[in-house]
Amino acid sequence: MMKPSLMLVPLMVLVAAAAPAAAPGRDIVINGDHVFPESLGATPDGTIYIGSTAQAMVYRALPGEARAEPWISKEKGQFSRVLGVLADAPGGTLWVCDNGKSGGALKSFALRTGDPKKTYPLPDGGFCNDITLKEGAAYVSDTAKGRILKLAPGAAALATWYSNPDDPSLDGLVWKSGSLFTNTYRTHHLIRIDVDGKGDPARTTVLSTSMPLYQPDGMRLTDDGRILMIEGQGRPGGGLKEGRLDEVIPHGDSATIRIIKSGFELPVAVAPVGSTAWVLESKSDYVRNDDLKGKDPGTFHAYAVSVPPSS
Repeated sequence: MMKPSLMLVPLMVLVAAAAPAAAPGRDIVINGDHVFPESLGATPDGTIYIGSTAQAMVYRALPGEARAEPWISKEKGQFSRVLGVLADAPGGTLWVCDNGKSGGALKSFALRTGDPKKTYPLPDGGFCNDITLKEGAAYVSDTAKGRILKLAPGAAALATWYSNPDDPSLDGLVWKSGSLFTNTYRTHHLIRIDVDGKGDPARTTVLSTSMPLYQPDGMRLTDDGRILMIEGQGRPGGGLKEGRLDEVIPHGDSATIRIIKSGFELPVAVAPVGSTAWVLESKSDYVRNDDLKGKDPGTFHAYAVSVPPSS
C-alpha cells in the first residue's frame, strides 16, 4: 500500500468569519458531573447520543430536549472507556467504541431501547476511536496502531482494511464521493483513501490544506453531503476556548478549510441534523493540564450551531 504523500498544490483560500452563528436549536447540557465526553451521534429526528469517557456510559437527549440524561449505564453496556458513538437509524443500531485494559472493541446496541446486541473486539488489541458506515459495513479507526478496521455485513469479526503505522493517530472517519476521508490527531493530517473496484484501499494522499490543522477530530456529513470537521486547537499554553468547527471542501489533492465557528473548549465531535450541527466540548484540559487538574470543569455541553449554506 502506498504511504501518504504530501501533495502541495496552490489553493484558493476560502474562510468564513469565525464569529458565532445563530443557533436554530437549543444547546444541550449533559446531566452529570465530570462527564468529559468524547463523541456524539444523531438520528434524523434530532435524537442525540453522547458517549462519556470518564463516566463510561452513553447519555441521550430526545428531540427538542435541552438535557442529555444517562441512558446506557456502565454496567448495562459493560463499558470501560467510551469513545466513538454513531447512530444508525435505518439499521436500528447504536455503534459504540469502547476501550479497556485488554484493548478496544466495537459494540452495538438497539437504537430504541439501548439493549446490548453484539461486541466485536479489535484484532490484536488496538484503540477503537471512531466509526463510519458504508453499504452496510462498519469502519473503525484504530488510533493506537494506525489501522482502519472493517466489519463487513454479516461478518462475525473485524478485519484490517487499511494500515499505516508510520502515521498512526487516525481519528475521524467519513465517506464522500467514493473515498474514505480520515485525519490524524497527533500529526494533524487530513487524509483521503481512494478505493479500487473491489472496495479495497488503492491510493492514499495527505491533502494539502488552505490553513494548518491542529488536532483534527470527529467528522460527519451534512444532509447535502458536505464534510464537517472538529479541530481541538488545544495548544500548550494557549487559551481554553480555541477549538473550532470547520467545513472541509476537497478539490483534487487539496482541501479548503472554511471555519464555521470557533471558540469551543477542546471540542471533539460534531453531529449534523438538518441545518444544525451539534458540537461537543470535551474540556479534557481539566484532566491532562496540570494547571487545571482538580478544578471544577463546570457543566458539559453539546452546542447547537447553524450550518451556513454551501458557498
